[in-house]
Amino acid sequence: MLRDLALLALKNIMARKARSALTLIGIAIGMTAVVALISLSVGAQRAIERQFAKLGADVILVVPAGGLGEPRPAQLDLAILKSIPGVRSVGAVRREILSVKSAATPGFLAVVGVRSFDDDARLFGGLELAQGRLFLPDRDEVVLGEGAARDFRVALGESITIQDRAFHVVGILQRTGNDQDDYALYLAFEKLEELVDAKGLISLALVRAAPEQDPTALAHEIQRVLRESVTEHEFVVQSSKQLSDLVSGVLTVLRWTLGAIAGISLIVGGIGLANTMLMAIVERTHEIGILKALGARRDHILVLFLVESGVLGLLGGLAGLLVGGAIAHSVAVAAHQFLRTDLFSVAFDGALIFGALSFSVLLGMLAGVWPAWRAARLDPVEALRYE
Repeated sequence: MLRDLALLALKNIMARKARSALTLIGIAIGMTAVVALISLSVGAQRAIERQFAKLGADVILVVPAGGLGEPRPAQLDLAILKSIPGVRSVGAVRREILSVKSAATPGFLAVVGVRSFDDDARLFGGLELAQGRLFLPDRDEVVLGEGAARDFRVALGESITIQDRAFHVVGILQRTGNDQDDYALYLAFEKLEELVDAKGLISLALVRAAPEQDPTALAHEIQRVLRESVTEHEFVVQSSKQLSDLVSGVLTVLRWTLGAIAGISLIVGGIGLANTMLMAIVERTHEIGILKALGARRDHILVLFLVESGVLGLLGGLAGLLVGGAIAHSVAVAAHQFLRTDLFSVAFDGALIFGALSFSVLLGMLAGVWPAWRAARLDPVEALRYE
């Protein structure tokens, strides 16, 4: 029976193509906005969570407090951090913009000095090598980000000059999609200090907690010690989990806020669908009378119009799902191409598809409840008289 009702609903929709198309567009526009916003925001949240996962759940970040933008390097004695109970290892990063010259291209580049953890020689943040190896701390060696190697046209094994000092390129990183990582040059922390002739400054310190130590509790202890020991600068101390939770919370609020705003257009589309169904009932009053005269009960008429409104909602939702997915994908591709970031990734999975289509059908049926109820209550005699 439901199959017959669905086929009859499709027949009635096709009989009024222009009106049905306008109704579908109203639903599709709202669903397009919702799908595009949700898929992009969920994709961004997952991308950020992956970055924090690469950093490690036991890592605590110590950053110089600053205003807008990237904070300037600040003076910090790493021995203070190493002396705190519960600290397993300490690393540091310092970032400077310096004059860099290859055989083909001169220019300026972000030069990042890295002091890895004592028990882990890898670069921070999950950066992986595409070619070569990591630099050795006691040698004039560098590793280039993928974008920097491309822009300066430097190959593995060649030399590059930083502040009139030659360094040997021993590695090139895999592309990350993050400009700060891809368009940078990495070398030993001490080598950068020699280049700029200033010691003890850091852009970021990383503390790895001991296995039995709670990173969040240790972050609070580090903050307390720094407030008592360091008077020249303020530092912000947070565990990677705290930062991940903070970013996820902000993105979740943003997603629901934007989704609610986009949902207003869905409500408008639902009102348009209800109006379409009311007009259909007026036009088909005589048909309803014939159906009742042939033995159709109220519940048959009610289900007929609910199925028709649900099919309209489903078709509109399907169109919005396809267009919204295409828009989200286009935004991600544009961000990758022009902004050089993979932050705008797309989360277009089964849960989103099922949720979008289910909501569209539910919206369509809710919009059709009152019109369907009116149709079901029509008096068959009066309906047959209607012309």
